[in-house]
Amino acid sequence: ARAALDGLDLKGKRIAAGYSGGVDSTVLVHVLRQLAPTLGYRLSAVHVHHGLSRNADAWRKSCAAFCREAGIPFTSRRVRVVKAGKGLEAAARAARREVFESLRVDAIAFGHQLDDQAGTVLFNLLRGSGLAGASGMPVVGKLGGKPLLRPLLAAPREAILAYAKANRLAWIEDESNADEALARNFLRRRVGPLLASRFPRWREALARAARHFSARGADERALLRAFLRDKGLRAP
Repeated sequence: ARAALDGLDLKGKRIAAGYSGGVDSTVLVHVLRQLAPTLGYRLSAVHVHHGLSRNADAWRKSCAAFCREAGIPFTSRRVRVVKAGKGLEAAARAARREVFESLRVDAIAFGHQLDDQAGTVLFNLLRGSGLAGASGMPVVGKLGGKPLLRPLLAAPREAILAYAKANRLAWIEDESNADEALARNFLRRRVGPLLASRFPRWREALARAARHFSARGADERALLRAFLRDKGLRAP
């Protein structure tokens, strides 16, 4: 995580960490709290209450208690998830995105890790995505005009769990993660273990491929901008 943040000017910046209460976001908040005195940023945690699970209120209370004990400012935002054409999961992501786009902070941090990156790339490739989809998630991206940081992106799930256990962190398990009707869960629970049995480093390989695709996409965008400038046109 420290390596992902090195080189960024975070001193005095307000960073809001997305905190669902799951193991990834719990480790994210804990790690960022540990690094805050050294890197000089101000950390807060933001929990999005979707109201989709009967356990949602308990999750919010658990997150609030963790932050209170750790001395981290905590905010919970209740959202209304409206199922549209792309399904409930996409609607929940859209509602969550709106919350983080509206925050008055300097940067946002999410707890995406290596398994999420590999799963995202695989999912996008199976949908026939182009360079943008194949590039996966960047360590430093943008959300609502603000930097979006993913300091755990290179860490496999095993390392996340080991860190949580070593630091005696408590986390919640979202029952929807076991629903294999959701494509991402199916890939994670069924396809991932099958790939690992033959290609043990398939996650690292897909993450590396994503970096190559991202670099290729950046090169193509640079060429396009240069071409448009030469023609006296403004780049999109």
